[in-house]
Amino acid sequence: MALQQTFLSYNKEVYPHYYLCHYLPMSAGRDTLSHSLLKFKQSRQPDLEGWIDCALEILEDAPIPPGATLVRALHHHETSIPDSPVALDLLGQQLAAHFHHHYHPRLLRKAHPTLPVKAFSRPKREEEMQDLYFIDPSYAATLPESPPDHWLVIDDIHTTGATIRAIIGSIRQTYPLTPISIFTLARAGAVTPPENPTGLKGKHYQLEQNRNWTVAETPLPYYSLLQLKTMIRSDVF
Repeated sequence: MALQQTFLSYNKEVYPHYYLCHYLPMSAGRDTLSHSLLKFKQSRQPDLEGWIDCALEILEDAPIPPGATLVRALHHHETSIPDSPVALDLLGQQLAAHFHHHYHPRLLRKAHPTLPVKAFSRPKREEEMQDLYFIDPSYAATLPESPPDHWLVIDDIHTTGATIRAIIGSIRQTYPLTPISIFTLARAGAVTPPENPTGLKGKHYQLEQNRNWTVAETPLPYYSLLQLKTMIRSDVF
């Protein structure tokens, strides 16, 4: 499968957004590929290795020059990157090593923690992200590649784009002219699996004997690293 691309707009400019495949939110049902992406976020195997391997393989097609300054989106509870790397840090490190970029996890910061925005509407997300991100000026002063020739912003899932726009805004305040590209592992909400266009998949209700109605989980099939990478490349739910 070729690298997928769309564009994200901010202040009358458009920025290329590259991604591997689509993500089906749990509110629409559960599928193996999207469940694997949630396991990636928890640094579980083979999901961590599978998503990173596919990112390294497919991003070869992206027109991002070597030497880009790479930062990642912060989780809602983070104001800076922790000392112990999480899955997105491992992805950033691998991308930097493979493509000769510069990963600077401490360059991008947040003014304060935020609430989880999963259930927020687009306007509420944008309100939550307003003036949230900023470039750490003391860290920026130490960059050997200053000003950066190119920015690469990474995240795991692209939903409304509010987080990425907030990051772009913080970069533009300090570096108004440097090109910016975005890479996420998946893009949410764009595709419904053709083999299951209707109905909820995964969770269902059942009546247990002498008990109330409870939510039952359909067991997800076991998959190998090779099977997972095939699903990611094929964008198969």
